[in-house]
Amino acid sequence: MFVKNRKFWHSAILTIVTIFVLVGCGQPAAPAPAVVQTVVVEKVVEVTPEPPTIVRFVFAPDPLMLWMNDSGIIDKYQAKYNMQLKTISTWDEIAFFAGGHADIASTGDYEIAPLVEESGQEYVVFGIYNLSRVPIFVKTDSPYQSIKDLEGKKIGVPGPLSSTMIWGVMLSETEGVDFRVGSDQFDLIVNSHSANAELLRQGEIEAGIIIPEALVPELREGTIRPLYGAGGGWEYYRDNFDPEKKHKGVPSNIFLAKKEWYDANPKAVEFFLAMWEEGLKTWHENSADIIRAYPEDHGLDPESDTFEEDRAAITKWIQDHDWFVDTVYMDQTWIDKELPLFDLMRKTGFMKEDQPNPVFVPLEPPQE
Repeated sequence: MFVKNRKFWHSAILTIVTIFVLVGCGQPAAPAPAVVQTVVVEKVVEVTPEPPTIVRFVFAPDPLMLWMNDSGIIDKYQAKYNMQLKTISTWDEIAFFAGGHADIASTGDYEIAPLVEESGQEYVVFGIYNLSRVPIFVKTDSPYQSIKDLEGKKIGVPGPLSSTMIWGVMLSETEGVDFRVGSDQFDLIVNSHSANAELLRQGEIEAGIIIPEALVPELREGTIRPLYGAGGGWEYYRDNFDPEKKHKGVPSNIFLAKKEWYDANPKAVEFFLAMWEEGLKTWHENSADIIRAYPEDHGLDPESDTFEEDRAAITKWIQDHDWFVDTVYMDQTWIDKELPLFDLMRKTGFMKEDQPNPVFVPLEPPQE
């Protein structure tokens, strides 16, 4: 009985186990949990760019400025600093500047004194470009060797300020003459450079303070010469007023701004000088190419049979009497050597005795 029952329970247990195994193997697998995908939608927000800062600049006609524009230098720095340069080209830049039509003017540092006296404004000189470069030309075969030889004679000048003024300052000290518009000692006739060049050419004036570009044929032919051998006011100042005879000063183009604008626009000042620094470097490396690119601005006629000879003549003049500075950034050493000019202006009556020196600011290039 027991044995029989044991066989029965053994079979029963085996059957139950088999059923569990079969059920376990045959049960479908539980479905995998659903994967939830999250889609991130980025919202595009349009940001209106900040409008560029306008910098207004008045400057005498200049081929390097044309080169900087055409070669992309100006665009490069406008984009880098988010600035927009608006220019006015005129030979009477001080009038435009004094009238409030520009933020920055390029003018002679010796012209600041009458500007301050006339306007009562405070100004800052924060850069330098080139030097007083206009000679006193006479005909080569003339007997004139000094300004005293020209007393009572007709002399063409561009106006009462500018090159006329700085020559008047220096010649008052070295020659003791009253060389200014309205003087009884000389018959100074005010005209444009081109008009004075033609008057000298025709013998209607005996001398003229004239830019060399207006007299290229005469430079080529050798029929004119600079009085004192000075290719510009800066050379005469160097040879007669600098004990070391090395100072490249008496600039006819410094960068000038009202103190209020200068203090409020440091980024615009940085932009402006960095742009001009690259332009100046380009000039030193490519002056011959720039002269060829803008022949009319150097007094050249591309259709002339003597074009190449004329180009060689003006290129040689520029190289012999280089009036471009090495850098637009003034250092304190240069400033200290320039300041005696204003003592000379007070001494010779071209500046009031109690008028302070112009404010020169030494700056350095921005750190990249």
